[in-house]
Amino acid sequence: MKERIKVIAAFILGVILTGTTVYAATIISSINVEYNNENSKLVADNVQEAIDEVYDKSFNKTPITAYEYHEEGSNRCINGEEKTCIKTDCYKKGKTCNQGTVIKYYVKENEYHYFYVLHDDGTKITMQQRENTIRNIAWHAESNDNTKGPTTVLPALEQATSTWVNVNVLEYEPGVTTLYENSNTGCTYTASTDSDYKIRCETNTYTSTVLGTRKARARMITAQEASATGCLAWKDGETDKRRLSPSSDLYNNGSCPEWMYNYLYKAKNYGGSYNDDTINENGVSVSCYWTMSSLSSSKVYALAVYHGGYLFFNGSSTIATSHGARAVVEITKP
Repeated sequence: MKERIKVIAAFILGVILTGTTVYAATIISSINVEYNNENSKLVADNVQEAIDEVYDKSFNKTPITAYEYHEEGSNRCINGEEKTCIKTDCYKKGKTCNQGTVIKYYVKENEYHYFYVLHDDGTKITMQQRENTIRNIAWHAESNDNTKGPTTVLPALEQATSTWVNVNVLEYEPGVTTLYENSNTGCTYTASTDSDYKIRCETNTYTSTVLGTRKARARMITAQEASATGCLAWKDGETDKRRLSPSSDLYNNGSCPEWMYNYLYKAKNYGGSYNDDTINENGVSVSCYWTMSSLSSSKVYALAVYHGGYLFFNGSSTIATSHGARAVVEITKP
């Protein structure tokens, strides 16, 4: 009988730890069970503590927590870790999360990251990681040719997030599948005609014929999505006075919401709250992150979100390595 109980207990522990919900219908006394934690991945060193730990892992871990985003005031909540953050249950079916809502999400067992909501259709949430997922990487490393697509950065991002089993698998064809607003991969901005400084994405610079159909856990943000958050093109020689940034800095725009450009090199200099001033072994920082989009009027450039809070359309050559990439993922509402 004792051996049977040991087998049953081991089965329950194993099944629960691999992610399957099991509800115990019978109470088993710990004095009738032997426990060895050599292969269990538990901290506990006795039966009762093991049972308690399994219960905590299986039933008490909340896979998702959401917070209202506020840049200032008594409810200030920018990165989701401020003590003044207010929780929201907008992630549930029947409710809608505002753009910028902070999401703490377990992408897999024992690994969570913070994200910001890009859009919410009521059933699924599309969100972007708070920090760079990968760093110091080119868009297309072989040459300054954006017609090849993001052949360097996109596969690297897909590989880095391949174990994120708790997010949906995305399957799409670049230049064919509409990720947001339209499927176009080529964008442009002309100061003489686009007085609103908004990026226009009206053609394809590359398609699935060169990049193939993608099937992965994550992708990069599109210029269309970045524009929808408020990000505008760099205003040549102008500074947006809404941000407390150096008025002499001609590269600042400040049109993006803060959550779009925090955790970049010297982001605080441009009105941000959180820097990422890490320098790699080659002395290169990360001052921006790539989008899926590239400039349609020149083969040299791809679009990126810069630490000054704007979309840079003619300053990021595809071989540049002072860039990162942030995972855009999709989850289904519980």
